Amino acid sequence: MALPVERFTYSFRTAVIGGVTKYFAAFTDGEGNRQETEVPREVFMALDDCRKQEQRESRSDARHIEQSLQAEAQLIGRAVAPSMPLDEAVSLSLDLRAALPLLTNTQRRRFLLHDEHGLNHEQIAAIEGCSVQAVSKSIVTAKEQLRKYISAEG
Repeated sequence: MALPVERFTYSFRTAVIGGVTKYFAAFTDGEGNRQETEVPREVFMALDDCRKQEQRESRSDARHIEQSLQAEAQLIGRAVAPSMPLDEAVSLSLDLRAALPLLTNTQRRRFLLHDEHGLNHEQIAAIEGCSVQAVSKSIVTAKEQLRKYISAEG
């Protein structure tokens, strides 16, 4: 991915002339001619701050664009991933239903909230008034038990 190129229509420079620091701002006028003028130090510093802010914003924009493209690529990858055949999905669903009574009430509730209702660990922890770690541990344990049951049955 090519990131946006920073193109400023102005530039700055300093020069020591006769032992005194002079400040210059250069820009391209409306006719395309490069112009340079001496400016007071305060103006130079203010313009330089503006340039730095533009650079930060440009880098921030580039990062957001890159993250957006990565997220889009992940979504496309998920959308075109091969799906499970219907009969296999139904069989797996029936196996899971048969194995749910093997879980504790807490494991079963948290697993179903996560797997069937799409809640994340933080949301489940907020509902149940417990830590995210407790929810995570319950769901991991539930998945391990369900895998063991399905592999033993299969």
